[in-house]
Amino acid sequence: MIGWFSDHQEQVDERFSDAGGGGSVNLKDFECGLTDLDVPCQQFQLHMLTQLLKTADNVISYQNLSGQVQRLRDDSELDTQIADFMKRRGAADEEEQRAQRQLRLVNPEKNNFIRLSVRLIPFDSAAAHPGNFEVVLVNSIKVFSLIRMIQERVGIQTSRLEVFQSRAATEEVCLPPESSLEECGFEGGPEEAPPEAAVFYDYRLSPTDCPVLNCDHYFRAKPDSAK
Repeated sequence: MIGWFSDHQEQVDERFSDAGGGGSVNLKDFECGLTDLDVPCQQFQLHMLTQLLKTADNVISYQNLSGQVQRLRDDSELDTQIADFMKRRGAADEEEQRAQRQLRLVNPEKNNFIRLSVRLIPFDSAAAHPGNFEVVLVNSIKVFSLIRMIQERVGIQTSRLEVFQSRAATEEVCLPPESSLEECGFEGGPEEAPPEAAVFYDYRLSPTDCPVLNCDHYFRAKPDSAK
């Protein structure tokens, strides 16, 4: 991955120069731009790289990206966590299905289900993004269980994840982890036609939170077809 950025820095500069910002670009444009340039990584890996590179102002400096990625690798102990991360990500859907089966056993009346749209705040407007998904839950589920589900579904390894009732992401609309969705005001209905609602989440990553980013085993430049 470091080598790819070194080889393609000129193309990266050209791709983002029209955006202005004095050498910086917003998160959505960063992901879309690198996707257009065929960056050699999977979508969820690119998303996590974006989270690691972003500043406090939610922008990314696209200058000297190879140096930025190298510093992330130097500051992180990534390789020893890769296998565990990939295993957990692959089992996320199975875990969610098992949880739903258990919820149905303790909810025989089927009258408190909710169809929840879960949205990652920086990419809420994206038509398709790995951080956004829908799930049917019982509204008696605790917020901390929802947080765990998000972590496993999206592949996030950090405890600094918060869920909100609106995009504003203020303390006033932050959902208490110990409360249930019902206690937070989310009304349920029959499983066949559950009422729809949305929650929004965001999180912060430090380099040591990420188990796979910038590992050359997974990020390999594409071979030069001209050679």
